[in-house]
Amino acid sequence: MTNKFRLAAAILLAVTIPSASLFADNDNQERTDTLATSVVTGTRLSVLRDALPAPVSIVSKPSITLSDETAVMPVVMEQVPGLFVTSRGVTGYGVSGGSAGAISLRGFAAGAGRVIILIDGHPQFESIYGHPVADEYMAANAQRVEVSRGAASVLYGSNAMGGAINIITLKPVNDGNHFDFKEMGGSYGTYRASFSDTYKKGRFTSSFSLGHDSTNGHRDNSVFHSTNGLITLGYQLSDAWKAGARVSLMNAYSENPGTVDAPMFDAWSDIIRGMATLSLENNYENTSGNIDIYYNYGDHTINDGHTAGKAPQKYMFHGTDFTAGLSAYQIMHPFRGNALTVGTDIIYYGGNAYRNPVTEIYADHKKLNEEAVYVFDQQTIGMFMFNAGIRFDYHSAYGVEWIPQFGVSFMPGANTTIKASASKGFRMPNMRELYMYASANAELLPEEAWSYDLTLGHHFLDGALNAEVSLFYTNGSNIIEVVRENGRPQNRNVGAFTNKGVEVAADWRIVPSLYFNANYSFLHMDTIYTGAPVHKAYAGLEWTPGRFSASVGAMGIKDLYLSTGDNAVTSDYIDLKARVGYRVNDWLQVFVRGNNLLNQDYQTMLGYPEPGITILGGISISK
Repeated sequence: MTNKFRLAAAILLAVTIPSASLFADNDNQERTDTLATSVVTGTRLSVLRDALPAPVSIVSKPSITLSDETAVMPVVMEQVPGLFVTSRGVTGYGVSGGSAGAISLRGFAAGAGRVIILIDGHPQFESIYGHPVADEYMAANAQRVEVSRGAASVLYGSNAMGGAINIITLKPVNDGNHFDFKEMGGSYGTYRASFSDTYKKGRFTSSFSLGHDSTNGHRDNSVFHSTNGLITLGYQLSDAWKAGARVSLMNAYSENPGTVDAPMFDAWSDIIRGMATLSLENNYENTSGNIDIYYNYGDHTINDGHTAGKAPQKYMFHGTDFTAGLSAYQIMHPFRGNALTVGTDIIYYGGNAYRNPVTEIYADHKKLNEEAVYVFDQQTIGMFMFNAGIRFDYHSAYGVEWIPQFGVSFMPGANTTIKASASKGFRMPNMRELYMYASANAELLPEEAWSYDLTLGHHFLDGALNAEVSLFYTNGSNIIEVVRENGRPQNRNVGAFTNKGVEVAADWRIVPSLYFNANYSFLHMDTIYTGAPVHKAYAGLEWTPGRFSASVGAMGIKDLYLSTGDNAVTSDYIDLKARVGYRVNDWLQVFVRGNNLLNQDYQTMLGYPEPGITILGGISISK
């Protein structure tokens, strides 16, 4: 362990171990990820996070805004213990070979479909290959992000083996119109701009966001640019019923420079992702619910490129995919302290993929469907909250899965929460594993995993200091791996793994103008996976004295596996960031920020070095 990492870990532990709090100053509650904050990701019902048996992390709008990131995943990675996202450059992730944006939570890889990404509770992934597209999840669109750490398949079905990342989109808070605009530029020709607007008058609400991100990159052939937009409309039909609609569209172009030992030429991807949703929400005194109809669409064109001396690709890869679904649930309160949720999910998805449209057709308009019903009940009795749920899931490819979940939280006083949960998660085989390439196997069954969590939360100093510690144990079976027999590869359900670890999170409002937050995670994997660090620590400090503001944050990584096997390669580093701003008047701020200020030479993907010190400066307008 390096001296720098020892120092960062010592500072983090010195602050987080002493004590904690459930309640924060109300003036700062949105900024602070307190144990008392309400969340919806764990139950569909708004529940105080300290009472929820399963561990959930929250990334608030102010934290997202302060990060100055275009994509939301970098700030979520810093704020959530156990979560890591790979990167390869100044900005942007890309898709296909050499792409970054691999999301890992507790050792579960989202790229393999074992962590689900949601937007307002709806699944988001490329339907053919089953992976999320990290460039699609934009900071300007997010009101907050809730991360359920541990299996969440009872409510969200397949792909939630390791957890769920729910991006909750912009919503108006106050009457009238409010907008934010941010523009910045700096190192490597990087330019970022974002605009968001929310409006509320009478029964009508709307929100709109638009973002653009571009860079020349710190290496040859590493250009990236993306543009995205989101429109949300809502109308209160009556005191109890509200209708809504949401449309988003994103286009991203990225170049893959290849590894430093084997640079790539003409390797690029051009992707379009779109989403549309109609919703109808009801809210009565003793019951509430929601019905959503949604449609996600993707169009990917990819040139896999070539190395020096090799011939260019004759054909581009083309793929289109879609997911159409209906999600409905109703929450009832049959007696005191009880909340009973009954829900259903219907999903229809598929797509096509080909290179040469005559001879290299990988998926010819394949279509699959999934139907599920679930029941989830929670009961409060004195200092205890119990919950239990079960999901019946039918899939056209493999049949039936039963998914149970159990949990209990105990609050012996206003200062302490003890909670435990056990939940099963599963991942259905994706279309690539079932039908595509030489290893295809249409007889595959779902992967399965059980997650067990024990969490202790406590608070001191009248709610100024909050902390929680979680212990987890996960056991996976039926994992899909490639098996070779007589020289022929085939996907089989033969793998198993066990992950266990510790997660610590804390925040401290030292004085009204000084705020500190930190987290740490330790992960033990009996089967080593790339992109999942053994040790991950983050500590951040914000100071806002009057018109001046400053923030500094450091993320330390130890034993990040870049490759596995006998000659495994690991990466250790500290990424130090800082930001200084000055509010010129009530609506205008100027700022400058720097990343990798220690100029660390490190990689999160083998052969793809990260940029050194990068500086961005800009303005922020809020009115």
